[in-house]
Amino acid sequence: MSRFLTFLMLLIGLAVVQAVAVALVAGLLLALLFCFATRPREALLYLGSLALLGLASARPVALIVALAVIGVALMLARGRGRRRSSRFTDAGCARCHRTPRLDGDVSR
Repeated sequence: MSRFLTFLMLLIGLAVVQAVAVALVAGLLLALLFCFATRPREALLYLGSLALLGLASARPVALIVALAVIGVALMLARGRGRRRSSRFTDAGCARCHRTPRLDGDVSR
């Protein structure tokens, strides 16, 4: 009988630990949902960093490939932004570097 009571106490203790773990996970999911509503950029950055950490521990080669793809995407995005900003400037046409004047004359 004593072993049976010990076994029941162990089961009740494990059920309490499981209930606490489920409550913590539910709270974290609600906090993440709130974070998505208020600060979506930071929330996505947090999830991305968690995904990269998971890749680092599970599949290191996949992490290296993912970092290479992210690096190439960042380089392409920065290059596209620079070209766009240099093409349309306040000084006039970027192709011939002419400045439009108010009287209609175009000076170099």
